[in-house]
Amino acid sequence: MRRLREWICGLAGALPAAVLAAPAADEALLKAALVVRTFDHFAAACQQRGGFKPADASSVKAWERDHGVAQIRTKAQAIDSDPAQKQHLERGVSTIVRQIDAKGVEPCLAAVTASRTRDAQFAAVAPQLLSEAGSAAPAAKPAPPAPPPVASVRPDAALLAQIDSFGFDTRPAMGIGGFITTDIYPVVLFRDGRLLTDVEGLMFAGGMAAHQAAHPKDWTRWRRQGGELQIAGEKGWEKLEFQSTFRQLPKDFRLDGLFRRLGGTGNVAMGGTATVAAWNEYRFTPDGRVSRGGGAGARAESTGGSVVTGSQAAGQQGRYRIEGVMLNIRYDDGSEESRLIITDPKDPTGAIWLDGQGYAQRRR
Repeated sequence: MRRLREWICGLAGALPAAVLAAPAADEALLKAALVVRTFDHFAAACQQRGGFKPADASSVKAWERDHGVAQIRTKAQAIDSDPAQKQHLERGVSTIVRQIDAKGVEPCLAAVTASRTRDAQFAAVAPQLLSEAGSAAPAAKPAPPAPPPVASVRPDAALLAQIDSFGFDTRPAMGIGGFITTDIYPVVLFRDGRLLTDVEGLMFAGGMAAHQAAHPKDWTRWRRQGGELQIAGEKGWEKLEFQSTFRQLPKDFRLDGLFRRLGGTGNVAMGGTATVAAWNEYRFTPDGRVSRGGGAGARAESTGGSVVTGSQAAGQQGRYRIEGVMLNIRYDDGSEESRLIITDPKDPTGAIWLDGQGYAQRRR
């Protein structure tokens, strides 16, 4: 179910870019409506097959209660009053249902999994929808990524000593135009057999035990069995997508080249005309210098023509130093930035991961 939940979560991100084609729509409401109506579709099919198992029924009931699903259903009725928005929503639900059905997933399992995705935890990801104060907001001009803050907690020697190695797994992600792509992301293998799927947890203020208690879904187990690296899932042990692992970077490690993260969304994949793209990049030199930049752009077409918007962040220059698993940058303007860095020390020219996000090397 772990991989199915990640896959559904990736699909659930497909709709919100429809706000570019329908500016009056609230992105959070569209996304929530997509999740709830997808759940409702599979829940209805599940009932026709005899209904949820008692444990699953209890879980679904708690989700509906704790995350205001009834409120989401009521507020989503406003989408139906706009033909264009309604069409986008129905097309999004149809796309997800069709792809899940093509995989042969049993409807009760699909419904329960949909309710457990991160996007379905409305009290956490969209609390404004559960209060009377929440209101729709028009889509804004895309903004370039803001500089990450300095890490408040840095992994110390005691924590690093607990780590066996770093590895990689895959999950679905939203791509430019609304197409589903595959995201490669790092995982942390601890010596005691635990595996952390969110590497930012290494900077959790309370430590690893506190993080695991607060975010249990970010943790599982790993093992080496028959020469194969395996990860524990809800249906047993599964082969980790990538079998190579590596330790932390050597002292005074340096980078060389331009590394860029390119992402986006849109509704072209569902027959729409909206596309959003955003990029963030760092150029490193072996002498310890670094420059940072980024930007975003969007395009949407309608019967009256097309609208193109864009913005670009002002570049910054400074010096960097890699210490353990931290990339520390001090810019010439006095600002600072610290990121958790992961890369293969034997081949750092292909890609780096900063706070778990992948940056591929570009040549230009």
